Amino acid sequence: MSRTGAGTDPWYQRAFRSEYLQVYPGRSVESAEAEVAAALDWLSPEEGARVLDLCCGAGRHSRWLQESAVELHGLDLSEELLAEARRHLKESVILHQGDMRQLPFEVGHFDAVLMFFTSFGYFETDVENQGVLKEVARVVREGGRFLLDLPDRDLIVNKLVPVSEKVVGDKSILEERSITADGKRVEKRVTLTGPAGESHYIESVRLFTKSEVTKMLEESGWAPLGCRGDWDGSDQIPGTSPRMIFTAERSAQHK
Repeated sequence: MSRTGAGTDPWYQRAFRSEYLQVYPGRSVESAEAEVAAALDWLSPEEGARVLDLCCGAGRHSRWLQESAVELHGLDLSEELLAEARRHLKESVILHQGDMRQLPFEVGHFDAVLMFFTSFGYFETDVENQGVLKEVARVVREGGRFLLDLPDRDLIVNKLVPVSEKVVGDKSILEERSITADGKRVEKRVTLTGPAGESHYIESVRLFTKSEVTKMLEESGWAPLGCRGDWDGSDQIPGTSPRMIFTAERSAQHK
């Protein structure tokens, strides 16, 4: 499968337009409330801490983060999703448009960064993906915290649903999923059919093991603090837990 969207654009530029909210209607603002509560409990930012919701999208988690006593920033590549986020967020929330590989912030600017719901592993190579972790480490102060929320690789591989179809509004959405031959990526062909015709794109996300992510964090300036299997704080068990939710602290040794 090609990993580009329309023309030669990377898939993530095509996928995260306003239609994203129709493709994933089940990712509700309500479910994000409990996830934010858990994240804040685990990271424990102080009052007034500068916090970044990285890859914030339409602000599903930012809506709850803004209710805490932090200085909240959000960043996303998609101008369409940021426009949707602005409709629901307070004026005090500072939104930025940018690429996670080149964050528009100074060294040590943030006290904490959060990456919710599989916002990591989008790029072709592990070097590029690890570069994101290094870039996040650059903009977090020494002793600051990081939360990275990923799917459990073994569960995705073992429970993969090859094909599903749904109707949302005036669109029919067909999703065809597969695992690459090397077992390292999950790819999904999304076909949207509606009054304007048919369009499609490919999503392609790297599937990491817990040990792979732990090593990448350690090599990128982070001291891992733990990995939970779900938002209830349960232990992470490969093949059983739905998520791998890592927390880490900015290491003093890595500059």
